[in-house]
Amino acid sequence: MLAHTPDVLTESTADTVFALILASARRVVELAGWVRAGHWQHSIGPTQFGVDVQGKTLGIVGLGRIGGAVARRAALGFNMRVLYTNRSANPEAEAAYGARRVELPELLASADFVCLQVPLTAQTRHLII
Repeated sequence: MLAHTPDVLTESTADTVFALILASARRVVELAGWVRAGHWQHSIGPTQFGVDVQGKTLGIVGLGRIGGAVARRAALGFNMRVLYTNRSANPEAEAAYGARRVELPELLASADFVCLQVPLTAQTRHLII
């Protein structure tokens, strides 16, 4: 059985998206393996730090329910600039989070992090190559 359950997992999915952004930026999985392999002999240095998320630019492809929840976390929780591309404007996110609608090439060129919040369809398949 297949069921469509809008709004049930919006916040949980946005949490997971942001967890993946943080894990990527801070190299969590890589450094956990590094520690398990016995490489941590003393304090870590700049090569292990990863990058900050705070104050960076997040590009969101698809600013619907989930994309909007991710934008809220980015703007309010991490003081990130939010760029988005979407079929239609999202004036609520623009007003509440300072999100700015741009074309995909500008989003990809300007964002420090990019998340895709669109369904896989014929139009979105191979959107990012």
